[in-house]
Amino acid sequence: MINNYLTINSENACVLCSEVIYNPICHECLAKQVKTWLSSYPDVKKKITPKINSFVKEVEDLVIDSVVCIACKKKKAALCPYCFCDRIFRILKKEKIDPLIIGDFLSTFNFDFDHTGYIKEAEEDGLY
Repeated sequence: MINNYLTINSENACVLCSEVIYNPICHECLAKQVKTWLSSYPDVKKKITPKINSFVKEVEDLVIDSVVCIACKKKKAALCPYCFCDRIFRILKKEKIDPLIIGDFLSTFNFDFDHTGYIKEAEEDGLY
């Protein structure tokens, strides 16, 4: 549940981590990309898609005044790609998805450029 996080109105800040959004891709566009990627894993897609949709709905409820998404051109980029991918990683991990699939996700959707967050955790867990 997102309610544990700080929600702010700043147009350029992520609603979860409050950092400036440097890669303005909205939660809906990122979710579409993840679901497309999941098409390679139909059983996982069936299991994970409802959880992704629930997360997207939570974020949608927090969109107040956001940055324009570079993909869809809507003013909806309220969540940084790092926080989005971190949440998807946590969903995959919680659902005990095959480590090879988690590693593929992390290779495809890596916004942890410094390898100090979820990538570091994945490395420590042997998932990346």
